Amino acid sequence: MNNFFYGLKKVHFIGVGGVSMSKLCAYTLGIGIQCTGSDAKNSGTIDKLRAMGVDIVIGEKRDFALEADLVVYSSAIKPNHPELLAAKKCMERKEYLALVAKNFDKIIAVSGAHGKTTTTAMIAWIFKVAGKSFTSHIGGELVGGDICFGTGEEYFITEACEYSKSFLKLHPDIGVVLNIDFDHPDCYKSLKDTYLAFTMFMAQSKAVVYNSELDFNDSERLKNGNAKLMSYGTNESDFWTDKIVRLSNYIKFNAHKKNGFDEEFTLYTINEVNVKCAIAAIAVCDYVGIDIDKIKMGLATFPGLKNRFQCLGIMTGGAKMIVDYAHHPKQIEYAISSAYYNLPDDGDLIVLFEPHTYSRTKALFKDFCKVLQGDWITIIMPTYSAREKVEDGYDSMRLYSEMCKSNKRLVYVDGYEKAKEWLLKNAKVTDTVLCLGAGLVNEKLIY
Repeated sequence: MNNFFYGLKKVHFIGVGGVSMSKLCAYTLGIGIQCTGSDAKNSGTIDKLRAMGVDIVIGEKRDFALEADLVVYSSAIKPNHPELLAAKKCMERKEYLALVAKNFDKIIAVSGAHGKTTTTAMIAWIFKVAGKSFTSHIGGELVGGDICFGTGEEYFITEACEYSKSFLKLHPDIGVVLNIDFDHPDCYKSLKDTYLAFTMFMAQSKAVVYNSELDFNDSERLKNGNAKLMSYGTNESDFWTDKIVRLSNYIKFNAHKKNGFDEEFTLYTINEVNVKCAIAAIAVCDYVGIDIDKIKMGLATFPGLKNRFQCLGIMTGGAKMIVDYAHHPKQIEYAISSAYYNLPDDGDLIVLFEPHTYSRTKALFKDFCKVLQGDWITIIMPTYSAREKVEDGYDSMRLYSEMCKSNKRLVYVDGYEKAKEWLLKNAKVTDTVLCLGAGLVNEKLIY
């Protein structure tokens, strides 16, 4: 353990119910440091942390901050937050995560605009099956899993988030780059600016597993770097996949390693995009020396993640409900395609979308209008604002108004209860309801 943690007796986490903050809190508690927390609302995650011994207040409590040796906060917390103002010492989440990572012998960091939570979880699950020593920091929750997954001290398997350039605080032994998209207009000026940040992340990694479809030809930083580069994809690369067959409730595919294995794998999902996550996970796990049979077993038994194309079962009224975190046009396209695959001939697909942030809606407005229109019913909900104000971009009503010009199968509802009412009245037994968004839609619409 690095010396920083020996000086801490109590750490307070603002926004402790968040997916990353909750795991950092659980890890900190696990190494013997007393923890407190605060959050704006209660949740199942907070209940689990309380059961572990974390004292948590809903709202604010300056005394928690005053008593703590360190206050950890996320980029969503405003500088004038009362607990921040009361803190003796404070640190942003990305800085704290980087210090946690230094407690481990080796760091595996998974980056990308899409799929990093699933890929990180797949790698961690394969490590578990293989009996490797690891601790994971996953931006989601495994189906049936706990907050803290893995307690080993050799490998730290973490998501590497590009928002606010957080991932540049990490210096991984293995960095993974799944894809690059213009997804955070409040942080990056353009796609080119986003590419530059990912290139910097790759350059400060000792080894890199990257998507062969990405174009780094103009990157002098990578050409002159010392990182070992390993490509993966659906075309022949260092690792590649083909013969993808989607069946009723699982996918079979072949994975190949250049001058190495040629094996058939199974994933119990109908979401084909997960095959791309799987081939990246295979490359990482092969590189660290995990036996191919253990990798196959890990992927075949991978339980999936909550809110990642998760089927919640049958709604009152009989329609199937699937929830997915998709909030970028490309993610939405993948999710709709997969949901369509098993749709009965006499059924409708109902896509319920909660836009996430005003700035993203404005920056990708035309793409949202295009990808949300097709041979299905689209329901638009109010924007989940997160850290933003409406003047930061476009709201969901503007999206709805534009789509109305060319789409007659379009509905606007002004809240979660109205969405429930509409679905209970209109969704048929043969329909599939696909709830999309990174806000609260997947939590509020659970039946």
